[in-house]
Amino acid sequence: MCFRTRNLLSLFIIVLFSGCGENRQALDTWVHADTGSYGAAISPNGKYLMTGAIGGYGRVWDLAKNKVMFSLQHEEGSEGGMIGGAFSERGSVLVTIEQQSLARWSTKTGRLTGYWAWPNLTDIDISADGRYALIGSRDNQAVYFDMVEGKMRYVFPHHEKVTSVSLSKDGRFALTGSDDWHASLWSLKDGKHLWSKNLKYKISLVELSDDGEYALANAFIGDAHVYSTKGKGKLVSRLDEIRMTLVSADFSDNNRILATGRAAKSIDIWNVASGARAQAWLPKVKESVQPDSATILDLKLDADAKTLISESSTGIGQRWALK
Repeated sequence: MCFRTRNLLSLFIIVLFSGCGENRQALDTWVHADTGSYGAAISPNGKYLMTGAIGGYGRVWDLAKNKVMFSLQHEEGSEGGMIGGAFSERGSVLVTIEQQSLARWSTKTGRLTGYWAWPNLTDIDISADGRYALIGSRDNQAVYFDMVEGKMRYVFPHHEKVTSVSLSKDGRFALTGSDDWHASLWSLKDGKHLWSKNLKYKISLVELSDDGEYALANAFIGDAHVYSTKGKGKLVSRLDEIRMTLVSADFSDNNRILATGRAAKSIDIWNVASGARAQAWLPKVKESVQPDSATILDLKLDADAKTLISESSTGIGQRWALK
């Protein structure tokens, strides 16, 4: 799953509620945007990075070489508006959003393969094969969209704006979170609503495990819960901290651990079954940044959950070793 898109002004306020962490040495550190980024997305295989720089175009990076592969632009003369994106499972397809448009790209060629004017966008995720997009909007709904045929397949309604969306890579489920306080699970087989959870405040982040077995939901400056997607959505664990705001997350391939990135700089590693925190640390920020904080726009665990890549709103990417 991808930086699931947020209102950065709100996040910079929330950033003051920082969590505990430790200053650890990263394996690698890269500067990707001198002025910082509005949005970022790391491919599931950890090979590519999309950044939407503040005051600049979007860019796609080869992380192994730390070099720009190509730049992105939705419209002629449009700069600095790329607020989010998502890669297909193998990284061959990238979808990016600005507030009023959606674009689909080939990462092999850098070629634009689809463009749609779409108002009031908030968040995006795409299917493993890169054909379908789950699109969140301020119009109180999420849309499951076929980007090949250019048709809406399902519409998932909420009572307030949709703030976060996620797809399971096995193609079974869509998960949506809204300002109506609810995280809702939907079937991609027939578009039916399966269950909803009320977190008693506006939803900041939702995230599904790749195999669709687990669902994470977090409320702004509130609780974060992990649910089983089966049946009525049994609570598996409550992450062992209150009053935190998550903006990025990734389940390990075996679903034993969960990595999360906060609006307030910290990265945490959690035990999925118990909700206990196993590790926490504070990524690097630029010395000129005041207050000393950064939003973790996206992060990805490798296949063995031995290393993690993070990208922050200050334009700094880092690779970490897990204990």
